[in-house]
Amino acid sequence: MRLVQIALLVLIVMLQYRFWFAENGHADKKRLEKEIAALELELKVQKATNDKLRARVADLKSGDDAVEELARQDLGLVKPGETYIIVVDENN
Repeated sequence: MRLVQIALLVLIVMLQYRFWFAENGHADKKRLEKEIAALELELKVQKATNDKLRARVADLKSGDDAVEELARQDLGLVKPGETYIIVVDENN
């Protein structure tokens, strides 16, 4: 009877060790959960960025106004007959 109790105790200790410290145990599960949460946050940020880019592409495809705005802001282009003026703020 005493031998059975010792064998069961050893078995319980071995199983607990595997649960807490072995590969695919509790520690690995917690690490993977944190990694998944970080990746889900990164995915959410990427989806928001993609949505903005899709809206920008749709806006550029829809008409000339967006293309003209982009050319004026990013490239500094002007229409014939317009004068390009740069205002410099002396405080900055």
